[in-house]
Amino acid sequence: MHTSINKEEHWPAFDEHSLFESMSREVAQHVEVAPEMARTTALGAMAMACQGGIDVAYPNGHVVPVSLYLLTIANSGERKTALEAWFFKPIRDFQAVQKKEGQRSTQLYQRDLKNWKSDEKALEKKRTQAFVNGESVKEIEQKQAELDRQQPQPTRLRQLIYENVTPSALTYSLHENIPLACLVSSEAGNILEGQAFRDLYMFNSIWSGTPLDVARRSSESFTLEDSRLSMALMAQPKVIERFLEKRGNEARDNGFLSRLIMIKPASWIGSRIGGNPVAPNTVKDFNERVTSLLSEAFAILDSDSQQRRILEFTASAKMRWQEMQQSIEQDMAEHGKYYHARDHASKLMDNVTRIAAILHTFEGYEGDMGIGVLEYAHQLCKCYSHHYLKYLAGEPEIVTVTNELVREIRRLVDAKEAGKYQFKKTWIRQKGRGQTRNPSKLEPALQLLTQLGHLKKLSQGLYEFSETILLNTQPELKNGIDYHIEELLRYDEQELQHRDRGRYIVFVEVSK
Repeated sequence: MHTSINKEEHWPAFDEHSLFESMSREVAQHVEVAPEMARTTALGAMAMACQGGIDVAYPNGHVVPVSLYLLTIANSGERKTALEAWFFKPIRDFQAVQKKEGQRSTQLYQRDLKNWKSDEKALEKKRTQAFVNGESVKEIEQKQAELDRQQPQPTRLRQLIYENVTPSALTYSLHENIPLACLVSSEAGNILEGQAFRDLYMFNSIWSGTPLDVARRSSESFTLEDSRLSMALMAQPKVIERFLEKRGNEARDNGFLSRLIMIKPASWIGSRIGGNPVAPNTVKDFNERVTSLLSEAFAILDSDSQQRRILEFTASAKMRWQEMQQSIEQDMAEHGKYYHARDHASKLMDNVTRIAAILHTFEGYEGDMGIGVLEYAHQLCKCYSHHYLKYLAGEPEIVTVTNELVREIRRLVDAKEAGKYQFKKTWIRQKGRGQTRNPSKLEPALQLLTQLGHLKKLSQGLYEFSETILLNTQPELKNGIDYHIEELLRYDEQELQHRDRGRYIVFVEVSK
């Protein structure tokens, strides 16, 4: 047991008898990584297996793909490559079989094409001779038309996994070959910093399932429709830092980051004791399920009539889905959890829905999706969302400025008594450093400190700041819950401090 690892979040576990949970847990114990890291990698393989066979419907009937864009941030030595190998092996094996069959099909195609061209040439020769002799060419032209309909078609390249590819090559392959793919890398620096992510808008369109017009200079343009693409990327923190520094604003503004399901798992380096072996039956069952779902997807691709199945929620699950959506909407209000990450919040239930559909399908559950699988997907995505806000969204400007303001108050003002400072706003504007000199940024920071209970206005332009909560009523906002101002004690830490001293913070509810 790795009891020395500090777990900041309580990641939910799925049904212990499920393929997803049993494979994830056993591989995590064998490779010796955090279980949530293994679950995330498993979801990438499962999304690839499911996306060609199913779509999922919102309660309002809107149908979307089940593709997922997953990002794991972990340092070198966290065994990312080993983890990917376990879960993506059945996909790579399936792809290898398809490529071998494709090579045989290509040989047959080349022979058939050679014969077809010979027949075409013979008919053209007969038509020319008949025309020269003044004979009717109608029957020959009918044979030519029939021959045109019988022209052999080239074998489509059945590649599923792409590890480094340009946007142009990826869209062309999805259009000309098979419209199913997964962008996979356990060291995604070459993808994030290379040509693959040159066109982020393209990835947004494919994720949403909307048609994408692809304009090409040197060849015919085309429209990419009904394609399915998932991502299972792992990268080191420095790679992500460089990507955000270089393209972070663009990726946020166009909605690419908001589509990501990301995790920065706890490190197990230094606490490994030798992993347990993975039960052969667990691996066998998981791999067979992946292969079976991929076979179903290819049967749909090869069929003129068969289509992807559309999953729906049960009536009770639809009601619960609406409650979840409403809760997220409320958290997008001013000072809410998602107030500064509304783009991320707007895609959260989309990812919840997709994960629920993947789990329902992969586990072979019958009928419509129920509350159980929806609740798990929701709890899982809440944990992913916490990591997104902490590691990817970036600190809101008002938090940055408020931290600066607290530091400037301490620097410029002598404490009147322990932990209390009186100051004038003009002092901050005249002698302050950084963004606190800007009135349009100083005012919101002053207001936030007031709402957190650490600041009160004594007279015109004169304020009193306290290291602990000043007011005798519950503050409008709680530090560490509504906002996280690192320069201040968290709300729960202040309660603990007072208890340790034998005193309690007593909040009196003021009647309105």
